[in-house]
Amino acid sequence: MNISIRWCGFDFGGTIIDPRKNYQSWIEVINEIYTELGKPEVINEKVARFDELLTKYEYDERLMDGIVDDIELWKRYYRLKRLRETDMQKFLSYILDNDRDAIELFRGKSFRFLKIADGLKECLAYLKDNGVSVNIVSDVGSEGTIKTISNILSIFDLTPYFSEIITNYGRIKNDGNIDLSYKGMEKIDGTIYKKLARELLDIGINPSQALIIGDRPVEDVEKAKENGFKAIQFMGIMKRRVSKVADYVISDLRELKKIL
Repeated sequence: MNISIRWCGFDFGGTIIDPRKNYQSWIEVINEIYTELGKPEVINEKVARFDELLTKYEYDERLMDGIVDDIELWKRYYRLKRLRETDMQKFLSYILDNDRDAIELFRGKSFRFLKIADGLKECLAYLKDNGVSVNIVSDVGSEGTIKTISNILSIFDLTPYFSEIITNYGRIKNDGNIDLSYKGMEKIDGTIYKKLARELLDIGINPSQALIIGDRPVEDVEKAKENGFKAIQFMGIMKRRVSKVADYVISDLRELKKIL
């Protein structure tokens, strides 16, 4: 192994989940819903409403830090992410008119919005086979998103690979309990890494034996490194500026098998 680690934490959006076709999937679902309901004549209006609705949602500009490719795509994605995490009722009312049949169809098709990164399962299996504790370390936009992450892991049969989900709204421990002591701890100021480093030391793991994998140069790499972690920047989904302090920069998660 080029890097010897005992513990690793994956960022979620942009590392585990590939959201590049997220917006287009929502458009396709709107088309399918009203085709199945026998109302194809309203599709164009619904899509126009959807585009209008997205413009009303602002996002943290830090999320765009270092993005050098498909900038408009990612701006639209982060607006959609904000809508999904904080105000889905607005979508159900403004786009679907609170129609029970339309909402039922929408929920049945919601898995279509999701795609995992290429090579992810192969990478996770390799880490587990080598005795590495695999976890998620992610900033999320709302408390409910923690449960959403758990559900997504289940949908893609990823749950067995992960031990804990650590977020700025709390940590889901491997026994299923939620540790709220992480609430308010974030990547951007490094507090989530400071707390995590202390807790890893308590179980005999030095931060230098722990690895953070993510796409964002500051939150996933530089702040992790400041707190003693190894850090790998993943560029396979979102093309951002390359951090000068990353231990490695990879474009395919399967490259981890050569590094670790």
